[in-house]
Amino acid sequence: MKIDYTSYKDVDLKGKKVLIRVDINSNIDVDKMEIRDSPRIRALVPALNENFKDSAVIIMAHQSRPGDKDFTDLDIHAREIEKELGRPVKFVKDIYGNEAIQAIKALKPGEVLVLNNVRKFEGEMKEYKNFSDAENTEMIKTLFPLVDYVIVDAFGAAHRANASIVGWPKMLAGPITAKELFALKKIMDEPEKPMAMLIGGAKAIDKFKAMKFNFDNDKLDYALCSGLTAVLIFEALGKPMGEPNHKIIAKDLEENKDMIRETYKKYKDRIILPEDLIIEENGKRKTISVDEAAKFNKTTGDIGPKTVKDFKKIIMDCKTIVANGPPGIFEQEVFREGTNEMVDAMVKATKKNHALTVIGGGEMGAAASMAGKADDVSFISTAGGAMLEILSGKDLPMIKALREKKL
Repeated sequence: MKIDYTSYKDVDLKGKKVLIRVDINSNIDVDKMEIRDSPRIRALVPALNENFKDSAVIIMAHQSRPGDKDFTDLDIHAREIEKELGRPVKFVKDIYGNEAIQAIKALKPGEVLVLNNVRKFEGEMKEYKNFSDAENTEMIKTLFPLVDYVIVDAFGAAHRANASIVGWPKMLAGPITAKELFALKKIMDEPEKPMAMLIGGAKAIDKFKAMKFNFDNDKLDYALCSGLTAVLIFEALGKPMGEPNHKIIAKDLEENKDMIRETYKKYKDRIILPEDLIIEENGKRKTISVDEAAKFNKTTGDIGPKTVKDFKKIIMDCKTIVANGPPGIFEQEVFREGTNEMVDAMVKATKKNHALTVIGGGEMGAAASMAGKADDVSFISTAGGAMLEILSGKDLPMIKALREKKL
């Protein structure tokens, strides 16, 4: 993937009217229609204060998707930004109609305006393989002439070829995107070796393919496989892991069994699988061997102490460690220990060995934050899906658009 773009730092934004496409998708209490927590809004506010305080800023963002319970207007996001920012934030229940147009025209430097949920524009959710089709949407043609610059900073949606991501005739990369790409470029270009990838969580087949890509391209030395990815490999090798585990990966297993077997055979000395696992019994953790998984026939929600020890040793021997997904079902406290142990190991590798440690957001990022250790690893990405596609060697639509439409 070629990373080449014009950054927001490359232009003078003072006194300019700037539209910023951000990702502030938040955890919402749908009964109260209140934001429970939004680390993405907290990440946005420093950028508004540090980089765009002298600009007239128009914020474009999405919340959820049509049909979901938390698909809502962005007035509650505007209030949350205002609270964090400490100064007034305007909101219009409009995206590119007359109300939005007039509000943008009236906006002055130092002021912030939030437009309504961009996914309420029916043309937004299409996947535009041809970027010129996105440029020709009514929304883009209406809004682009009203501003001096468009800054695309929704890195969490970088793998989506939506109109607001790829449709602007000219685009700048924002601070979050620039930071993400700087960190990921180190991993994808010439990572310092040995390099380990800690793989867990959902999207097992996608993560397996990302692992394979990095092995095939001689970037990866070790893959520490846990969660559903480990289940997928074990079952492909003929080891039953119990019906609760099997049913989740059955379709991917059927479609990819031969490829999984061949990849494992080729890299079996570097694909590290769990030796013991954790199930829940009477609300407590119970350690079982991998061979016992079928007998107990329960969800294996975490890695066991022997596996934790093996994984930690490899992490401490590596100079680059990328975590994409937790080894356990982190949402449940009984299965949280393995994830916390892996975060601790990455922190130690960062401090003691000066290793480059990158966590792919989500539950691993949450674990680091909850433990007060988010600042103790090299970088926590805001994007799970986008990071996974980058690790798989794919050219993300947003990165491609930034490259083709740079100033």
